[in-house]
This record gives sequence, structure tokens and C-alpha cells, in this order.
Amino acid sequence: MKKSDYHIEVLMPCRGGQVEIARFDLGSCSSIVHELFDELLGEPASSGKRLLRINLILNGADADRRQVRSVYCTLDELAENTKAIIKKAFRVLNMENSIS
Repeated sequence: MKKSDYHIEVLMPCRGGQVEIARFDLGSCSSIVHELFDELLGEPASSGKRLLRINLILNGADADRRQVRSVYCTLDELAENTKAIIKKAFRVLNMENSIS
């Protein structure tokens, strides 16, 4: 399987910074990835109970990676966002594999 151009990482605050608690490969279709990110619940800045962060990462050449977008969410929003991410990732990755 070809390495995905995009992935989502989920970060949780901890003492001394952030720790990655999940990662989802999203394939290579920029429009589908940004469409998914537009659907995610949350806000662009951390506030109150919105401490969990979801980052959209673009994997470049030579293991170079760039954070493209971020959203902060509550635990309940993360649950809904995770369902949306898994559904879209399943469709995208199965579609890419069927074309290969």
C-alpha cells in the first residue's frame, strides 16, 4: 500500500506538553481530506473544555511533515469526530486500494 500524503493526529494535553493518542491515514486526495476537516466539530483555538487537538498533517518528501489545519474539541466532540474520520478513511483507503 502506498504511503498516504495526509494523516490526522489527535493530541491530548499532559504535563509538559501534548501527547499523540491517535493517528489516522487519510490517503492522498486533498479535496476529500479538506472536506472531512470542514465537517469536524470544534473551534480553531483552545478554550475551556476544548483541550483535545486534531491536526491535519501533510506528509512531504524526505519524511518532511507540515501541519495544515487544527481544531480543538471536547471529549464528546472528539467521539463524533472520530466516527466521521473513520468512516471517511475507510471509504478513501478502500477506494484507493481498489484503483491500484
